[in-house]
Amino acid sequence: MNALAGQGEGVLVIAGLVTLFTALYSLVFKRRSWLGLPHHGIATTVMVAGLACTMLGIIAGVSSVGRSNTTQAAPAPTVTAAPTANAQPDADAAAKLKEREDAVAKREAAVTVKETPAKTFGEGTWTVGTDLEPATYRITKAVVGDCSWKITRTGSNGKDSIAYDYFVKGGFPQVALADGQTFNTDGCGDWAKQ
Repeated sequence: MNALAGQGEGVLVIAGLVTLFTALYSLVFKRRSWLGLPHHGIATTVMVAGLACTMLGIIAGVSSVGRSNTTQAAPAPTVTAAPTANAQPDADAAAKLKEREDAVAKREAAVTVKETPAKTFGEGTWTVGTDLEPATYRITKAVVGDCSWKITRTGSNGKDSIAYDYFVKGGFPQVALADGQTFNTDGCGDWAKQ
């Protein structure tokens, strides 16, 4: 029971218990309590008053719980409208709705960007079929300096080599790439589809 809730029942119970235990302390230990009860007769009277206050608070609390359960409002009834005899959808409204849906689908199709694999690319790691079209690619300008490239099986994390050349020193290297391959190039410049 929450001592501070309700109509004060909890306060009555707490006050009654404090008074009851204070009087019992004086009677059992034959000493003055923090209230300073002077003798045995007054301590007995205070104990009876504390007991009565505690009982009164408990009875009031129990009866208020019963009252709060009976005074709760019943949930409001749900009201639903009965369908009318003319519940058929309006043909004009259905046609307008269809027209709007078609217009939205047309606009969505117009803004949808389809990614196409690149026909030219530079340095990096590229997946054939996703980033690049399967085809033959060649360097666009002659190699100057160090150039290296490697073709691996896609998904092997560069471990399953198909072909490679780590020491291209010049010329126009050319590679044939197929689906399921990954191509890595470094220092070679741009590659173009042939």
